[in-house]
Amino acid sequence: MTTAAESVLKHDPLAADLTSAGAGIKLDEWDRYIPPRPPTVPHIRIGKRWINILWAALPIALGLVIPISLAQGLRNIPVVEAFIRPYPGVAEGRPPVVGFPVWLSARHLLNLFRMCFVMRADIQILADHPRLYWNRGCTPGTEWLRFSHPVQAYRSARSCSRLANWRPRCSTRSQKPVSPLV
Repeated sequence: MTTAAESVLKHDPLAADLTSAGAGIKLDEWDRYIPPRPPTVPHIRIGKRWINILWAALPIALGLVIPISLAQGLRNIPVVEAFIRPYPGVAEGRPPVVGFPVWLSARHLLNLFRMCFVMRADIQILADHPRLYWNRGCTPGTEWLRFSHPVQAYRSARSCSRLANWRPRCSTRSQKPVSPLV
């Protein structure tokens, strides 16, 4: 009986040139050439200033709490109480519906499963290219939201004179559609 490794060697002429990868990854050496970087909180551009996204947490929280508290306060006004008494906002004469149909629960579960893949893809895209742009040029310094550190000045297109007028390749020349019939 032949093993899987012997069958690969028979059918693969390049198998003799391959070497083993070694015992494994040495955890104390694998990142020795990568400089450590502290994590950063996402920043959003407002005008020419970059503002930490955590500063938006307080206005968002206040924007949610203030209308709710105003609505609760309005319910204590006698005129509003008099309006709510004849119009409670609840359908009368029908039995209350309890729970969801099985087909609807299954559909929601399937959609949740699919959305997990969509969110995973979005996170991967943001991890690979952690800047969002409004334009098609994508030059460093024109992003409106970034999830990483700013681009260093020596790597920025605006700091390099030969890249100052950088445009994507598709916008600098017109491309003819390739067709086998032409």
